[in-house]
Amino acid sequence: MSEWIDLTQTLAEDSPTLPPLHPKPEFEAYATLDEDDYNSTLLHLETHCGTHMDAPTHFLSKDEHRTIDEITVDEMVTEGVICDFSHKDPGSGVSREELADQAERYDLSAGDYLIFDCGMAPADTDHYLRNFVYPEAEAAEYMVEQDIACFAIDALSADRPGAELAEHHVHYTLLPEDILIIEGVANLQAVSPGRYDVIATPIPYENRDGSQIRLLVRPQG
Repeated sequence: MSEWIDLTQTLAEDSPTLPPLHPKPEFEAYATLDEDDYNSTLLHLETHCGTHMDAPTHFLSKDEHRTIDEITVDEMVTEGVICDFSHKDPGSGVSREELADQAERYDLSAGDYLIFDCGMAPADTDHYLRNFVYPEAEAAEYMVEQDIACFAIDALSADRPGAELAEHHVHYTLLPEDILIIEGVANLQAVSPGRYDVIATPIPYENRDGSQIRLLVRPQG
């Protein structure tokens, strides 16, 4: 049986976060082995840092759309396709045609996770923070037409770098259709394009907009 591959960032106080407003994680010792005979840590952690999942309520009303604790087990243990866009120039968009070419090659199907490999590795660099590859609006519309369950990307945002909130076309196209979004995927250099078994496990924060996840994939066949 093939081994599972972990596509999750390790979170630390220096983990990169989307500029300019998103805070860094903070870890504070609540108890220590030396003083209390056990270790315990307090976290100050935005739901949208590291490898994380956006619930529809990240951009939409909780009265009408799902929160992160409503994601089902069937959505966490599933299948998907990894597409390779690591050859794209930094800051450029993936077109509908470019996406369709790979999606059809790897038999992207309804209910799949779609994972973009844009050649990104988590780092405090201009390339990672402000110059990443992203899907164009028409590519997001194609995802809706294909009825995918989740779109994942190794950039810190699914939308164009520096986009104003009103210009977050990918979020505003996918989330109203109950298509989940995962950002901050890591370790994609360890995989090749193709079909995979997928495990993605968000933390069920009650009535919240997202959470960190553990993202694992395993090649099929």
